[in-house]
Amino acid sequence: MLTIPSAPQWLFSKEDGTTCHLKWAANPEQAIKGYRVYRMDGRYDKDAIPRLTPDPITGTSYADTTAGKSSRRYNVVAVDALGQEGFPSAPVWFEREWKQYYKPFVGEWHQ
Repeated sequence: MLTIPSAPQWLFSKEDGTTCHLKWAANPEQAIKGYRVYRMDGRYDKDAIPRLTPDPITGTSYADTTAGKSSRRYNVVAVDALGQEGFPSAPVWFEREWKQYYKPFVGEWHQ
């Protein structure tokens, strides 16, 4: 029976000027080759969803130095030994719209 990796858990983001820092927990599966990071550049289907890591990265953190100052949303997927991508993580935000209203409820690292 073929299976795909589970969704990465505990994904958090942090704004650092125009850089978005991401961190997440390692997947429990044994044969994980690495992770791919995707960024949603907008909220409509006309906007790009670039894969920021063409090859799977082995660590559980990533810094997107091209985030800019726009609102962005990120997902991480685990990649198994066969190269199959698993389920996407829950999304996290960078420079979220209406951010001033969320600030009292979130820390430096947030979802």
